[in-house]
Amino acid sequence: MRRAILPALLALGLAQADTPRVFRVPVWLEARNGVGPALSARSLKASAGDRPGRVIRVMGPSEELLLVLALDLTEDLSLVELAKEALAAEIARLPENVYVAVLRAQDGLRALADPTNEREPVLRLIRELPVAGKAGLLESLPIALRLTDSILAKSAVRVALLYVTDSSIYNYRDDYINPVVNYSDQHDLSRRFPEGLIKEKIARLDRQIAGFQTPLSIVHLNYRSDRLSEAYQTGLMQLASALGGESRICRSRQEIPEAIAAALARVIRMHRVDIEAPVRGGNLIQLQLDSELGPLSYRNRFALPR
Repeated sequence: MRRAILPALLALGLAQADTPRVFRVPVWLEARNGVGPALSARSLKASAGDRPGRVIRVMGPSEELLLVLALDLTEDLSLVELAKEALAAEIARLPENVYVAVLRAQDGLRALADPTNEREPVLRLIRELPVAGKAGLLESLPIALRLTDSILAKSAVRVALLYVTDSSIYNYRDDYINPVVNYSDQHDLSRRFPEGLIKEKIARLDRQIAGFQTPLSIVHLNYRSDRLSEAYQTGLMQLASALGGESRICRSRQEIPEAIAAALARVIRMHRVDIEAPVRGGNLIQLQLDSELGPLSYRNRFALPR
């Protein structure tokens, strides 16, 4: 009997032991007088719940950045042309340590330009991109994140994904605006909450991408105020926030260049902090980062592979 119990106890102990995992965390240090100091492993303290973590590597703004630019442009030509010129102006000013890859998201994800720090080919490609097709942000996002995460895991570079889109929820191939209403059921809420399909899609997508580690930023060129569009735009904000990024919804033409400039400036200031943290069961881990240099903004919740 004792011989049977001992292996079982050992197996239980192994099952409950902490399993170390590496998390690649996007981190921003609050700038002082417009210039933020560089973080280092010594200046950071990491933990996962009540257990200490280990900072393996810190990469700051002076080190290489791969910016993956996904363009989802199908609607208003005048707004898109304004966005293209703003993008061209900002990309032309990027430092040499920033490499840009370009994807087209509408009508299926396609690579248009491999990573390069040569600006002219990228600028020409952006200016010549046609405005047509069906919106593709929601369908293409998991594929784009799978691509960027594979680079993030294998390369010692900072990686960020930026979507520039004018997508309308009414212009997707899948129908998110016509919920099936059961008219024989007086308690069917589809009639009162027509945005239910959109919220369900966002919730499913949120769960699907929760395990990715690339920070996501979104610039939406055309704010729409109807009920379904509001639900869609709120969903985009939710997705970007979940991955440690930000979304900007432009309410006027004047806001488009400002939003693009702000999004790129934030991406450039990003630190990549690789943390080895102990994981014990569950499917979600919450990280805590502190720095002697000042307050930090960072993604603190990560889903674990099941």
